[in-house]
Amino acid sequence: MRAQANAAQAEGRFAESREIWEAIWTMERSQVAACNIGALAYRIGDAPAAVRWLSLCKEIMRPPRTPEERELYESRLFDLARARQLVGELRIAIPAGATCTIDGEQVTIERDKPIPVTPGRHAVVAMLNGAAARVDVDVRRGELRDIRLDVPAPALRPTATRAPALASAPPASRLRTGLILGGAAASTLFLALGGGLMIVAHEAEMSRNETARSAGGNNCLRLIAPECKRAARYEDTMFTAREFGAASFITGGVLAAGTLGIALFTEASPSPRAEVTASASGISLRGVW
Repeated sequence: MRAQANAAQAEGRFAESREIWEAIWTMERSQVAACNIGALAYRIGDAPAAVRWLSLCKEIMRPPRTPEERELYESRLFDLARARQLVGELRIAIPAGATCTIDGEQVTIERDKPIPVTPGRHAVVAMLNGAAARVDVDVRRGELRDIRLDVPAPALRPTATRAPALASAPPASRLRTGLILGGAAASTLFLALGGGLMIVAHEAEMSRNETARSAGGNNCLRLIAPECKRAARYEDTMFTAREFGAASFITGGVLAAGTLGIALFTEASPSPRAEVTASASGISLRGVW
């Protein structure tokens, strides 16, 4: 295989010769194979590969002993120097145990050892335990760029749990709400009306008393004078307003009590009932739950 590689190189078939030397490298990792692969990569224009193999060649090459070996050694160093002028280099730091790719091709990261790349823009990705970190970097010819990739811890995958369905309000609940709101509004209206009628009754009483006093000292015991007739009308207005005012208070109280019963008693039992009894003399409330 060495003879075939040397023959291909002598005939200018550098790519074929490099493939043979790469096959030889898999069988024996010798400095001759590494140096030839690097020199041939440089000659076919693969500068990044030339830098990698010639750097390895420099590391493992034994010190030259003869003039021929020294000439070959200097030739390899010269090729390495020229190849480095044609590439950019990335010095990458990643967490322990992470893997790294450059433009989708996996690379081996060695401490403080830069990786040669063609000048231009490259995507560097580090992966660890399913998590990845990426950085896009522009590198120029002859430039060395330092890159540090910190791979974040993988996020915990959320587990979906079935939430209890939101139950729609049952018809009874909607009816209860409507009764409470309606009862509160109606009771407020009747209580306000009762208060207004009581004010009217008070004003009528004051007008009756003032009109009756103006008729004389008998305080209109006999309805003869016109002032007394007017005072009698004020008195009728007073009694009517009082009666309707009391009725409004009673109605408002009944509605308020019923609303309160619905609001309180229906919370304690699914089938509550409240009984309200009204009379002219007062209000009686009896709840059953």
